[in-house]
Parts: sequence; structure tokens; C-alpha cells
Amino acid sequence: MPLDLQSPTAVAERTWEPLEDSRKQESLLESFLTLWSMRTLTLTMVKRDFVGRYKGSFLGAIWPLLNPLGHMLLYTFLFGIILQVRFGGGTTGTSNFALYMMAGFLPYIAMSEAISNATTKILEEPNLVKRVVFPLQILPFVVALSSFMSGAISLAIVVAFAAVQLHTVHSTVLLLPLVIIPHFLFTVGFCWFISALGVFVRDCRHFMALALSAWMYATPIVYPAERLPENLQWILWVNPVAGIVQDYRHLILEGRMPELIPYLSYSLVAVGMFFVGFYFFYKTKQSFADVM
Repeated sequence: MPLDLQSPTAVAERTWEPLEDSRKQESLLESFLTLWSMRTLTLTMVKRDFVGRYKGSFLGAIWPLLNPLGHMLLYTFLFGIILQVRFGGGTTGTSNFALYMMAGFLPYIAMSEAISNATTKILEEPNLVKRVVFPLQILPFVVALSSFMSGAISLAIVVAFAAVQLHTVHSTVLLLPLVIIPHFLFTVGFCWFISALGVFVRDCRHFMALALSAWMYATPIVYPAERLPENLQWILWVNPVAGIVQDYRHLILEGRMPELIPYLSYSLVAVGMFFVGFYFFYKTKQSFADVM
């Protein structure tokens, strides 16, 4: 069966009631459980979003690989060749830098792309907000899941590159879900929060473009964490993505288990962000139609 690439507005207008016919506000729990009850719709929208990004382009589905690899080559040239930054226990090869760079950069790109797209996601669907009763909480979730699908493809490429470069595949790669799950929860929570805030503060899209760039450089992606001066080491503790990036490298490249305290710290932050983001979205979504 061909994939339905219609907009979510078209699907919703066929499926849900007009807004004026149903004004009952669902409870917080009902709103949350909708994510599960509408899982078929969610998966359909994820497929539509993933395929629709590259529909009609010459290279099509190759772009999820070319875009991050292009950035990786650029940063490898700048930081690995020009600035001589080194990762991995003193190894000096540029190929090693590229590998460590990819292991941190590609997961960050998945999160960054999701947050960037979520900032304006609700604004891009005014008919779903004004004309029909639609579970709007699905939209940021779809954005995050679609971006992580692209990220999963990229991560598989990193594992393959690591196998060639290091001549082994560490068994710890089987534990990657332990890092991916809190990473995803944190991203979804942030997407809910920023998509709701973006409805009321239209400058969010511009602010987040700058903030995501600053966030990347505050995360040990293009430099090892040890390079941070002693008086700036606190950045690694207040930035949950720093621990996430380092654990991707530990599992894929070094065959090391995540350190318990940092892992528990960013996992708790991720779970907190997930529920806080959802709660903020739930409390504000009733006002979306008034400001759009």
C-alpha cells in the first residue's frame, strides 16, 4: 500500500470532530494516554514526515547521511587538522578524531533537529488548532521520533565505521538503548515545552537557532571533556547532554560501561524534562487558538 503523504490537517479533518462540536477538556492523564491510543496515527505521521522531508529531492533518503557527514568533514578539517584537537587516550590519527567526532555529533544532531523543528510545529498547523479537535501533543512527539529515526541510521554508520577502524565491535553497543532512551525522553520533553512556548513567543525560533549552536559548543563534541579548564568543569554537570554524548562514546568506541552517577543524573533530568515538558504543553494548549 502506498504511504499516505497527506498533511496531518487533511487526515484530522476527515477523522476528528469540528472544534465547535466538542469543548470538553480532557484530563492530564487522558491527554498522556492519547499518545498510546493514537499510536497507529503517530507511526503513520512519523513515516509521512520522514519520507516527506526528502520527497522530490534528487538524492532522496541519502540526505540523512550526507548532511551530518558533511558537517563532520568540516569540523574534522577545522578541529582535527587545523587546530590539532585529539580524542581517545592520546591517539593522534585524524581518522580517530573523525570517529570520536561522529559518535558525539550525530546523536546531538538528532536532538538539535527535533528541537529546531518543534519550535514552529504548532504554528505550522493552524487548522489543527482552530478547526478540529486533534491531539496536538502528538505533533512534537512525531517530530522527535522522526529525527531519532534519522539518528538511528547515522548511529548504525558510526558503529560500522568503528568496526572497520578499531577492528572490533565492542559488546557494549548492545547497551546503547540505555543511553538512547533517556536521550529521547529529554528531547521529547524539550520539544513539547518549546513547541508550546513558540506559540506565544514567536522569537523562539530565532533564539533556539542561536541557543542550539551555543549548546553544541558547551558539550564536549568537537573537543574532549578534559580540555575544559578546571573552573569550567561545572558545565559538564549542568548540561545533561554532555553525559549522554560521553556515554555514546564509551559504549561504541571504548567498550566501557556508563559511569553510574553521571548516568543516573542525566536520566533523572531526562525523565523530569519529559513530564515537565508534557505538563507545560497540556496547560497551555487550550490557549493556542486564542493567539494564533
